[in-house]
Amino acid sequence: MDRTRPHMRLRLGIAAVLALLLGAFVASPASAAPAAGARQNSVVATFNVTAQTQWGQQVYVTGNRPELGSWNPNKAVPLSSASYPTWSATVVLPAGTKVEYKYIIKAVNTPVIWESGPDRTTVTPPTGTYITHDTFRN
Repeated sequence: MDRTRPHMRLRLGIAAVLALLLGAFVASPASAAPAAGARQNSVVATFNVTAQTQWGQQVYVTGNRPELGSWNPNKAVPLSSASYPTWSATVVLPAGTKVEYKYIIKAVNTPVIWESGPDRTTVTPPTGTYITHDTFRN
């Protein structure tokens, strides 16, 4: 039994909650001054992808933005398997920005599996949140 998984789930859960709180604060027009470190003009993006994996595999999202690892698989954002087969992660992205991304699957001592097809593209909204509901393309 892998005892690191529950700990990882908790860590990602806390990160998601903090990102959502940050997004709610940044999106609130009533706030007079942002908290230290809060970025103006950002949105909270939640990436959800349904992906069937094998034991030891981890799903990530990567893309053209530094927040998504700039297409570098070693810097890609890990997704949580807490709701398997749906994997998810929350990232703060700039508002009103074109984002290109793909999902990848990684495992120790194996090549990275990039999903097939063209890059996924979107434009983040001017405020608030952005949520994907994708299916991994084999």
